[in-house]
Amino acid sequence: MSIRTVAACCYLCLLSVLPAHGAGKTQVRIEKLGEYTPTDLHVGASLAAADTCLANDNHDIVYRIDGWVTGYELYKGLIDPANSCDNAYPYTVLEVNMPMRFEAATSLVVSVDIEAADLTSVPGCPIPGELLGLSAEWNLTIPGSGTYNVWIPLDTPIVVNEPFFAGYYLGSPIDQSVGCAVLCDSIPVLCASFNIWDTAVGWVDLADNEYFAFPGRLAMEVSGIPGGTAAIPPVASLVCPDSGADVFGTNIELWAYDTAGSPAVDYASFEYSDGGAYVEIGRDYDGTAPLRNGVAPTEPGQGYSVFWHTSGLPEGAYTIRTTFVDTTGATSSVITPVRLEPTPPVPGLAGLPSGSYVCAPWEFSITCPDEDISYIEVARFPAIDTYSTGLTVFSQSLLGDTNGNPGDGNLIANGEYGEYCSGPAAAAMASRVWYDRGYVSVLRDSTTSITVTDLAEMLAEAMKTRRDSGTYDDALLNGWRAHFAHHTPEFEFDHRRNPTYYDVRTWVEESQRTVVLGLGGNPGLWVAVDGFSGWQATDTAFEVTVANPVAGSLVSGVMIDRGGVSELTLDETVYTVDIMVSMTTLAWTISRPVACVDFSGTDGWGCTWSSAGIDDGTPVFLRTSARDAANNQGYSTVMVSYDCAFAHVQGDYTGDGLTDIDDLLTLIPYVTGGAGMAGVDPRFDANCDNVINIADAVYYMNFLFGATSAPCH
Repeated sequence: MSIRTVAACCYLCLLSVLPAHGAGKTQVRIEKLGEYTPTDLHVGASLAAADTCLANDNHDIVYRIDGWVTGYELYKGLIDPANSCDNAYPYTVLEVNMPMRFEAATSLVVSVDIEAADLTSVPGCPIPGELLGLSAEWNLTIPGSGTYNVWIPLDTPIVVNEPFFAGYYLGSPIDQSVGCAVLCDSIPVLCASFNIWDTAVGWVDLADNEYFAFPGRLAMEVSGIPGGTAAIPPVASLVCPDSGADVFGTNIELWAYDTAGSPAVDYASFEYSDGGAYVEIGRDYDGTAPLRNGVAPTEPGQGYSVFWHTSGLPEGAYTIRTTFVDTTGATSSVITPVRLEPTPPVPGLAGLPSGSYVCAPWEFSITCPDEDISYIEVARFPAIDTYSTGLTVFSQSLLGDTNGNPGDGNLIANGEYGEYCSGPAAAAMASRVWYDRGYVSVLRDSTTSITVTDLAEMLAEAMKTRRDSGTYDDALLNGWRAHFAHHTPEFEFDHRRNPTYYDVRTWVEESQRTVVLGLGGNPGLWVAVDGFSGWQATDTAFEVTVANPVAGSLVSGVMIDRGGVSELTLDETVYTVDIMVSMTTLAWTISRPVACVDFSGTDGWGCTWSSAGIDDGTPVFLRTSARDAANNQGYSTVMVSYDCAFAHVQGDYTGDGLTDIDDLLTLIPYVTGGAGMAGVDPRFDANCDNVINIADAVYYMNFLFGATSAPCH
């Protein structure tokens, strides 16, 4: 485990994971600072509150200590907010800063933490004790020579009622050529400043050590709110779209998350800018989101979200500003750059929805909203009759241990939280697949190997599972992405609300993503998708296998679409499939043989699949991709069955090769009887709205009179 996750009572365990850099402490020198004006650098969301107070135990900063900093090391400073702030306690810690001097530009990996002060282990000398809170690791850039306040926010504000230690971790090597120096005042105090950099040396008191005794206390400070906990401000994060993403279409979901879990949020505001003034998109005053914990029923909701209607906006670079405002006036904002393409090159196969039957030669008619397409291609990918992702399954009862006895099941009744952990457990199982695919960094923390349950514990921390007694949808996606952004940044994460069976199978099998499902019901929980068996049954039901963290095993269930809502039945319990979240990497390549290509749309986009190249009776994925003149690329995928015995004329419900009044008469009893989709031939969805009702009969009648195009199936 890395130093970011070890409990404070086990700090000596850090000696086993820190690399040795003892030789780097032999060229130390001290200089007076003189006059200087520090530059504030804030990473992540900016925090603002009217009653913020900076707390530190330093007097005037006098010295810079050159040649001491090596990187891969942890600093500690004792902080008593009562020395700086009136009515200090309870004090809510928001951010930590360790001022540093640089002589050249460089990059850093930094994280911070807060520990209680242990006043008993070493009589008369406070040392870092219980871990109270920490941050993610941040990659940042020092722009050039100067003195900098580098502020790092805690993932969740921490409330303290007495003096504590602030920790500052430099998680990358720092070359001596950049002239990195830490600062101190001129009053040396024992047991106030600590540093660890070497496995053999261990913790050293910076005021009394064999290498170089600092002439004063290490410069360290925190930003926080004195006098109570009610004013905990929000900390803004944009769940989607991701920073730097290409966003397609004219109705784009913007989904925000308050990582602090502030109880006083009033609303979230969303704005966009193309380089000029920001324009408000909308506000959401209701941040209700489903909490899935395997214990209690879920409550419907989509968190703080709005839709950005981009019709009329030009293609190009934009920034989205997301701001949380609480009832005290405190705000938190985050800026997210995106590239907008309102008319994306996302082609589709006209009249060929998932679930259709095809037989070569097949004429593909292709539609695309982009007016500047260079070419369109259809590729195929055979589906496997029994597909498995190969999940390594474990029980969530192994997680959430607080009493040192993982064998007791970590039950809520024991004051532990393993029973709440279906979210991080499912995500860890989905992540482990990428380790099996060769991405060994998935199960490494810095230079140390970890187990899949260690990973689940880290994800539980990132997803706020202990704090929330379960995992919210926005917390799962935000935490999963944040963990790997700071550990294995090549991974990407996406989501889709209310997915169909074909959506899930396409992501898992055709795109070979790893996927977790958020299930609604009593109780709500998270599961990881393992695989699928066969093709659709006559009642449009499909067999799906998932890893259920509650059971700690693979479970086969049945997924069915009921009037546009997907349901998954597991062990006789019916759940709604509310959301799926995926993990993938662009470095993972998939071979898809080309079925046909069209390089000219002068006569309409389309091509002929003249030779299937697959066995008859085989389900197959068809991916249609396009590229425009600006080199933007988009795609869509359908899952069909290559089965010449069942291929038919669209709208031919009687099987006589014709579309006439007999087909309409075949359709009418089903759409007027209120049967819904269960037990009804899915081809009866004539207008392709995923619901079989009277509108399909009206559509078919208009088709017979030449007023509409052919039915979808």
